[in-house]
Amino acid sequence: MASYFQRKAVASRHQMVMLTGLLLALLARPEVRAQQVLVQANVADDTIKTTFGPNRRYFAHGYFGYGLLAGGAGTPVRYGLGSAELRAGGRLKVRFSQSLALNFDLGYAYQHLDLDQTPGKTVPTPTLHRRESLGLHQVYAETSLRFNAGRRGNSVGRYLDLLAGGGWVAGTSHTTEDEPGPGIGSVETTERGLPYLRRWTGTAGARLGIDRYAFVVRRRFTPAFAPAYAAWPELPRWVLGLEIGLF
Repeated sequence: MASYFQRKAVASRHQMVMLTGLLLALLARPEVRAQQVLVQANVADDTIKTTFGPNRRYFAHGYFGYGLLAGGAGTPVRYGLGSAELRAGGRLKVRFSQSLALNFDLGYAYQHLDLDQTPGKTVPTPTLHRRESLGLHQVYAETSLRFNAGRRGNSVGRYLDLLAGGGWVAGTSHTTEDEPGPGIGSVETTERGLPYLRRWTGTAGARLGIDRYAFVVRRRFTPAFAPAYAAWPELPRWVLGLEIGLF
C-alpha cells in the first residue's frame, strides 16, 4: 500500500515538472514577448493646447534691422550706405485672434549720418572737412498692432504692423577727418556727449512682412536738435529698411 502511494506522488511530481516546462516554453515564444509594453504615453498630454509658438498665444524672438536714411532735410547729408541705421532687439507677440495681435519691442539702434561738405553748411559748424559725421546710440521701445492675412498654421505668415515708439539717445558723437599738413595722412577727431542733439525721440511707421523677412518704414516726429538749437536745419526724418527675425 505504501509503495502505491509513493508511485502516485512520483507521477504527480513528473506531471508538475512537465506542465511548468510547457508554460515556460510558451512564454518564451516571440508572439508572447510581442505583447510587452514598449512605450507608455498619456494621451491627454497630446491634446493640451500649446500657448507658445509663431502662431500661438505668445511668441518671442530677436531680430536685426538695417535701414537707409531718406527724405528731405535742411542739413546736407550724403545719402547711401554712409547714412544708415542699424537695429537689434527682441519682440514679444501676444495674439488675440487669427487676424489680430500686439507686439512689444525693446532694443538698441545706432544711427550714422554722413554730412555733406559743401560751402554754406552750418551744422554743426561752417568748417569744411575731408569727412564729417554724426553718430547716435539709442535705446528704444516700440509697440505695434499686427494684422495677419491668410491661413498659415503654426507660422508667422503674412502681416502688416502699425508702429509707434520712442527712444532715449544714450550716446552721441561728432567725428571729423582732416588733412593737417604735408607728410601727415589725416587726423581724426571725435567729440562725444553733444549738447545740441535731443535726448528723447518719438517715431511711427509700418512693417510689411512674410515670416522672418519684413520691409520697414519709420518716421521721426520729434526734432533732432535740442530746444536751444531749434533754428538749425533738420536732419533726415525717414528710415527705409529691411528686418530679419531670428526664429
